[in-house]
Amino acid sequence: MASIFPEPSLQAKAVEYLSARTTESAKVRLENLKISFRFIGCFSYFYQSTAQNIGRYLFKVKLIDLIQPSIYLIAMSLSSIQLDAFVAVAKAQSFSGGAKALHITQSALSQRIQNLESDLGSTLFIRESKGIRLTPLGEQMLRYCLMKDSLENEFLGQIQSQQSRSLAGLIKFGGFSTVVRSVLVPSMAALLSEHSDVQIELITREMRQLPTLLETGQADFILLNKPLNRHGVENIEVGFEEYVMVEPKNGIFRENVFLDHDSDDSTTADFFNIQDRPVKSWRRSYFDEIYAIIDGVIHGAGRAIIPLHLSKQIDGIKITKGYRAMKSPVFFCYYQQAYYTSLHKKVIQEVKSKVPKILR
Repeated sequence: MASIFPEPSLQAKAVEYLSARTTESAKVRLENLKISFRFIGCFSYFYQSTAQNIGRYLFKVKLIDLIQPSIYLIAMSLSSIQLDAFVAVAKAQSFSGGAKALHITQSALSQRIQNLESDLGSTLFIRESKGIRLTPLGEQMLRYCLMKDSLENEFLGQIQSQQSRSLAGLIKFGGFSTVVRSVLVPSMAALLSEHSDVQIELITREMRQLPTLLETGQADFILLNKPLNRHGVENIEVGFEEYVMVEPKNGIFRENVFLDHDSDDSTTADFFNIQDRPVKSWRRSYFDEIYAIIDGVIHGAGRAIIPLHLSKQIDGIKITKGYRAMKSPVFFCYYQQAYYTSLHKKVIQEVKSKVPKILR
């Protein structure tokens, strides 16, 4: 196997560094070696070392790009069973949920996580009274595992596909209710039509829940109404929603009643806060999701604040005059990676080119 280091001098330096420190820790951080890879995943390279302190051993060194200039060299193979356990816990955000997903006991799962953390010499989860969360290394490990899975799925899909140029794999996309059906579905339609081996999961959540989907790997991409301030996250503004007040076309509705998702939904309050004239009094009813809200407006349950692009698609409602529209940005968010699958690249291209046109 050819060396993945760019030149022999760096290869020798890495082996020397590893040999000198293997007895200290299995994990070695090379802060000053800035090595870029054309292909990131799991690479194996065997070094025959004659260093005095370790003798003649055959070391299998796995190089993991953690999306930082530094690189961890781990002097053992990471167990796929342990990595699967780690991903299951990270996605479920609990050990009980991870054990259920893998159909094993919680004690067996905990042992796998403990063994993985012992091999790495570092913790991956922080245990808290209200649950667990990933450490910084855990977040990086999760992104590595998900990237590895994406590469594997793409490779297997391409092997099984009869069309050599057809894309394959699974994409998980999260968004809030006003954009999933009206924006994400049409923006992905051409890709799905052209590539029959592509699978997609569209996940609708409240705005406050979407960052967790991305952080735990339950979604590859999300749409938000503001940038996600997390290390390594790419935030691209793809347009904005223009919110307006709507009422039923027949003009029959409950006065001063406005429909929101739930008690935490601030859309109506935010809309009133930007108006030139104060709203004296108003009451709220909750209809859980945007299309239930629209149906509620049509049937006279009250008025609502919804995006203009939705109001243009729905018969039976009209815009209430005399109120200023409220603009809310839409951001396309995903973790930066050293390598993207062909499918990931295509999704990014489709969103950046089509979503702005739909939102206009």
